Amino acid sequence: MNGLSSLAHQYDLFFIDLWGVTHNGKAPFPEALECYQNLKKENKPVFILSNAPRMPESAIKRLADMGLARDLYHDLQTSGYECHKNLRDRSDAFYKTLGTRLYHVGPERDRNLFTSLDEYTDVSNIEDADFVLVTGTDTWDRTLESYQVELDQALKHNLPLVCANPDKRVMYGDEIVLCSGAIAAHYQSMGGKMRQHGKPDAEIYQILHTRAEKSLGKQVPKDRILMIGDSLATDVAGANAYGVDSLLVLSGIHGAELLLHFKKDTFKDALQQLGQQYNATPTYVMEKMYW
Repeated sequence: MNGLSSLAHQYDLFFIDLWGVTHNGKAPFPEALECYQNLKKENKPVFILSNAPRMPESAIKRLADMGLARDLYHDLQTSGYECHKNLRDRSDAFYKTLGTRLYHVGPERDRNLFTSLDEYTDVSNIEDADFVLVTGTDTWDRTLESYQVELDQALKHNLPLVCANPDKRVMYGDEIVLCSGAIAAHYQSMGGKMRQHGKPDAEIYQILHTRAEKSLGKQVPKDRILMIGDSLATDVAGANAYGVDSLLVLSGIHGAELLLHFKKDTFKDALQQLGQQYNATPTYVMEKMYW
């Protein structure tokens, strides 16, 4: 696709990802801002669906600081909030037996995910913890290998791991950097018990769909919803799982793999091979989120 304007009439509800689609971790993409503005003019409701490992109000403030005005989208759902809610409600067997002493792996800015939950204590030594909570890397240059000692200790003590962001890599500026999902997946491959929240789980799409219909005061069929994201593994796979259409933009994590082939005869095969790797198929593909 050359632009979102040719698709807008087909959909009544837009789910849009943040990192790699709306912004690059540092600043919004100008083309994306134009899309938000035009969708508002067309009275097309936008609900942001992000694997950000923090509370929605924190993500909203960050977007405002970046330059994405609050009136350009109806609401925002984060994987961090779903993690927070499960920690708070302890409504299933995993959380009921989790314990209350957590060892946090992630940056200071993500601590709002659990600091309001009085029943939990953040411990500084992993051997004192009941479980590990991973929200991200504390610095952007951290490698997976640099977490091995902590993961070995967690496994030694048979600690379950909760991951607030399933993304394994994310765009930050012009770089692709490690994300919490990679740490969690590695721990699981070591034999550790792991639970994560967010895309590609179809549940978070259902939660946002229900919230959107309540906010809009009307039902929106799945075939009138479009998910816009940059990741086959999370955005597109989740859209496939929930049964809604998806638009893959190449301004994010798959750019290096697919932009080389874009608008060439080799593109279809390159996309198909990558899609098979993640078991995900987008409905549309666009270079960036152009209007």
